Amino acid sequence: MSAPIIEACALGYHTDGRRLIDNVSLAVNRGEVVAIVGPNGAGKSTLLNLLAGDLRPTTGRVLLDGVPLERMRINDQALRRAVLRQRVSVTLPFTTFEVVLMGRTPHLRGKAEGPADMAIAQDALAQTEMSPFAQRLFPTLSGGEQTRASLARVLAQQAPLLLLDEPTAALDLRHQHAALRLARATARTGGAAIIVLHDLNLAAAYADRIGVLHQGRLVAVGAPWDVLRSELLSDIYGVAVTVHPHPHTGAPLLLTFLDHQSLRA
Repeated sequence: MSAPIIEACALGYHTDGRRLIDNVSLAVNRGEVVAIVGPNGAGKSTLLNLLAGDLRPTTGRVLLDGVPLERMRINDQALRRAVLRQRVSVTLPFTTFEVVLMGRTPHLRGKAEGPADMAIAQDALAQTEMSPFAQRLFPTLSGGEQTRASLARVLAQQAPLLLLDEPTAALDLRHQHAALRLARATARTGGAAIIVLHDLNLAAAYADRIGVLHQGRLVAVGAPWDVLRSELLSDIYGVAVTVHPHPHTGAPLLLTFLDHQSLRA
């Protein structure tokens, strides 16, 4: 059996006297989409940054294709994993196409982009429905358009592992599903995706497994029906949650509600 594409081994991350990630272990195999969910401040983005190598763990380690991250050169990491961060910070007047083309950088090794790189960037724009915006300056795009362009950059990188931090947060309903279908397509072709999500229904619909983070600890991980339990979610999120089978797909469908007194407060 091949090694997991990525594995967190007893990860811990402490800063300013606070324990943001506490003894988290998680192995993700090729062909999987794994969603990481949890309330604000649970440590979801910190965990993704540790998996991406942007933060060095206080304890434990991350293995990428069986190799500890600290032993792997940055460019080699970039050939194996692509990262969509929660906040996009491109303020220079690059066009959307130029931003997407940046995804090809790990493959160039100091050389100029060639026709094949241009074609890959154009295809990534098409997959995210951003081709009409190719010559628009990136900072002039809306938040959702910037997210889609950044996702196109991730796709242009052609890494087998996608690490996506809230890729649906700024998107409308149709583009939320489109983004997650692209993640599923990566897994279907032998890669994998780890996706931080706030929408539990999207996690239930697209993830093979879901990990629930709470106060820096992975309190549950497993198939959607095993993890998305009313009592666990109600306790963690502090709001009543009920779980029902989706009428068409059978996937867990979550409903939240407040009592009438709270609604009128």
